[in-house]
Amino acid sequence: MLYALGFGRTQKVKAEIKLTENPILILVDDDNDRVHWPPAKRYLADEVAQELLRHKAAKQIIPQETIEALRQAHPDFDKRGCREVGEMAGAEQVVWIQIQDFFAEEDFLDATEAAFVQATVKVINVLEKEQRMHVRIWPTGSSGSAVTASLTGAHVVQLKKKDAICEELTRELAEKIAKFFYDHRLGDFEKPPGG
Repeated sequence: MLYALGFGRTQKVKAEIKLTENPILILVDDDNDRVHWPPAKRYLADEVAQELLRHKAAKQIIPQETIEALRQAHPDFDKRGCREVGEMAGAEQVVWIQIQDFFAEEDFLDATEAAFVQATVKVINVLEKEQRMHVRIWPTGSSGSAVTASLTGAHVVQLKKKDAICEELTRELAEKIAKFFYDHRLGDFEKPPGG
């Protein structure tokens, strides 16, 4: 009966964009200082990298240590644009993740969404220096592609500690971000992008 209702017959979703086979930089920004767990940005970047490599959506990803070395070597690093940072790191494209909102605490008010993170994702062409309008490859809209992850109150209680909550939240977000870049099948209860 469940099969007749559509369960087990999952829908295939095409990648929204295929990334280059050349070096990619994953850059996580938190301009509004929403993230209050220091390792979150680094952990998110590393998790996205692992997901992309695992699903063969990328071949070469520049390690986050490169970003840290550039940040230490250039005092004005945080004033540089995303494309320029990618160029400094030797990337051809940048997967630019901008954190919009973040909440992850042991104490929560909403049992259905006790911890959550919201971000936008863009892909930047590092090689385009002449025409600013061609720097962003994806998406075509001005705000980036929105992605969210959340944990229920029961899940937060099970995880107990703030570090574990934040780690699980960023891992879930990384999985969703990586799915923009490779073909995949939806789970039985998963909605298609924009659906």
